[in-house]
Amino acid sequence: MQNTLKLIVFSFMISLLAACVYKRDLPQGNLITPDMVSQLQPGMSRQQVVQIMGSPLMYNAFDDSLWNYVYRLKDADDNITEKQVSLVFNGNQLADIQTSGDIDASPRVDLGEAPASAAAAGPGEVVSPMGQPTSNPEGGAADPTL
Repeated sequence: MQNTLKLIVFSFMISLLAACVYKRDLPQGNLITPDMVSQLQPGMSRQQVVQIMGSPLMYNAFDDSLWNYVYRLKDADDNITEKQVSLVFNGNQLADIQTSGDIDASPRVDLGEAPASAAAAGPGEVVSPMGQPTSNPEGGAADPTL
């Protein structure tokens, strides 16, 4: 009788432990935000597009005038969000922007926050790892690893 009770309690504890599985969000691809897409304008160069959107996830091997940015998020509840931005270039200039999916859906990615002192750093200053602005004696871009 005592062994049966121990077996029942042990089985119950194992089933509780199995219910405590942590599932996290799984983002894949290029992060696409509404702000990024709104900055794209026909006539932009490829370099300007890379500065806004980053490198495309997929290059077309047969036609280098088409760049595809794809983002997929599977959250902990198994809901899937997919976004795609396809850019068509004419030579070196952006000619067409095509979007699919819910571009306005905000991604749930925590990028962290810069310390308040980072905004207070002026030209020729860098924020040290302790959050204090330090001046750069050369006047140019300072090494942020100091």
